[in-house]
Amino acid sequence: MSETVIEALAAARAAYERAIEALRLAEGAAREAGIEATPEVVEELTVKRINVVEDDGTLRMIIGNSTMGRTAPMRGRAFEHPGRNPMAGLLFVNDEGTECGGLGFAGRRTGDGKVQWGYFTFDDYEQNECFRLGYGREGGQTEKFLEFSDQPEWSLADLLEELDGVDPVTAAAIQERYFGQADGLGRSRLRLAREEDGSVGLVLRDARGRDRLRFVVPADGEPQLEALDADGVSRSLLPD
Repeated sequence: MSETVIEALAAARAAYERAIEALRLAEGAAREAGIEATPEVVEELTVKRINVVEDDGTLRMIIGNSTMGRTAPMRGRAFEHPGRNPMAGLLFVNDEGTECGGLGFAGRRTGDGKVQWGYFTFDDYEQNECFRLGYGREGGQTEKFLEFSDQPEWSLADLLEELDGVDPVTAAAIQERYFGQADGLGRSRLRLAREEDGSVGLVLRDARGRDRLRFVVPADGEPQLEALDADGVSRSLLPD
């Protein structure tokens, strides 16, 4: 984004804030004069998207159709999202204009059967999801899960700003610099789920994302409790 566009956006936000302040003063003067403005009641609205903003214009929440996920709010700017599935719902935005969680739902019938998704997520600061509650179905396979994850300390906003407008080769090098760090990727720490194979289980993982304790009840079989060492070798298993 050019400096001219950034300056224009800043000027627009400042003008918007001045207009809101003028409206507030006008409403206050009207009340002092004994005039009360009655909010208009609308029976029904048909919209594709609603942006909820602060008094200064900072975006705080998006209610929208399946196209809302095409961009990700980051520090008050909208960046193209690299791969979110089209889902209608809500996106929540923090005090600084950066996406911090949401609700998303989608479903349809395809040639392969029924497809359905639903997710409720919290994001770590300027990072990906650290908490997920979800449901997914594709054909005859379904999963339902609760998952906690640790995310890296680096910022997705920094990454997206560096990727903005660069060529594919440069972009690949930038992504490798971020994701190639020792803590460059998020790691699942706990997953409680009904998996696609029909089993239900609880998996606890260490800080490196390695399974250390599994409690699983297969769809048709004996329950298993398994403890593993750092190399993934089972050290205890119940039943034997």
